[in-house]
Amino acid sequence: MPAQPATTPASPARARRRRPPDRRDIILRAAAKAFSDNGYHAVRLDDIAEAAGMSAPALYRHFPNKYALFAQTARMLADELATAVGEVPAEPDDPELELRGLLSALTGAAIENRRTGGLYHWEADYLQGDDARHVRDIVVGQHRRIRQVVRAARPALDHDSADLITAAMTSTVASPATHRAALGHRQIDALISAAAMSLIDTPVPAGHPRVEDSPTTGLSPTSRREVLLAESTKLFAAHGFREVTIDDIARAADLPASGVYRHFESKSAILLAAFWRTSDRVTAMIADALSSSSTPEEALVALVNRYVGLSCTNNDMLSVYVKEIGNLAPAQRTELRSQQRINVEEWAAWLTRARADLTSVQARFLVQAALNVTIDLTRPRRRPAPEQISALALRVLLGSRYRSDGVEVGQ
Repeated sequence: MPAQPATTPASPARARRRRPPDRRDIILRAAAKAFSDNGYHAVRLDDIAEAAGMSAPALYRHFPNKYALFAQTARMLADELATAVGEVPAEPDDPELELRGLLSALTGAAIENRRTGGLYHWEADYLQGDDARHVRDIVVGQHRRIRQVVRAARPALDHDSADLITAAMTSTVASPATHRAALGHRQIDALISAAAMSLIDTPVPAGHPRVEDSPTTGLSPTSRREVLLAESTKLFAAHGFREVTIDDIARAADLPASGVYRHFESKSAILLAAFWRTSDRVTAMIADALSSSSTPEEALVALVNRYVGLSCTNNDMLSVYVKEIGNLAPAQRTELRSQQRINVEEWAAWLTRARADLTSVQARFLVQAALNVTIDLTRPRRRPAPEQISALALRVLLGSRYRSDGVEVGQ
């Protein structure tokens, strides 16, 4: 009798070896999470392959290099965003209904991509050519549709005000993808969609004309360590941590390379010191805001105004914090993020005192949304006036309690 094969086509062993039909999607999901958590440069293809349950050579059969994988990941997430928006029907006779549908759809997309949504903060810095155009066209198309509906719902709004409100709405609905606070999906959708929708009636101050950023004025510190931190932060913001060398930092600080090492043992040590400087400034800002306030509402106004001021005058520092934290060791990231959570909880505590209708978790979501609005609106070279950003962030936090004269009234 001839020998039987060790396994038959239907055997369990054969089934376990069969490649799953969605292997490419598994790779892209693993890559999206890795890039979102750690940043483009800090991610290794071997790490993605391991997360996807495959070997590195097998991954290379799907994507020839890291950029190709990153670009396809960004395209995938952008396409999903386009699909979510495209499924919302036009409502020419009821623009507010259409706007609610759009905001809910985008909130749902952010919820579904909570482990991967960090890409949207910095994807444009790394995408090239057709990939950059593909993602940009989707983002711009989404913005234009929302702005058109906003103007249909509020015909009295001028183009610039509608543009600004649309940008704040988009940032608000994207905010669930920027943190890990836990809340049911339906609750997140209801809370964040409503906060974004409330922006349509925000009493946005006229503010000053939007102008290009001007070079930093004033005196610079004389301490070599402070000069190194300041110049390094500028370089990291402009070129990315991985692209900047110790020699670059030394030249910017007018020092020899050996002079850098007298203050910092490595480039990573400079980055860590810059992150803690940012964290310490935010923590000190909170204490300062509270010391000048006598009610929860006043505390929130002071917190928002100071955070907006910090973001406008230290944009490079906050940009580096958002984009480059993946270049730190895991333990260092955990420690920084723990302090960040403490700061958010402090804001949330005062928000629940101002708004008895919110739970502490809901308050944390709204705080994260207001912070996200501030960061996003201070990133462009032509940014809104600080008082306009503050008005929108306060509206996210306080809803209709925020009035045009900047006074909040409990309701």
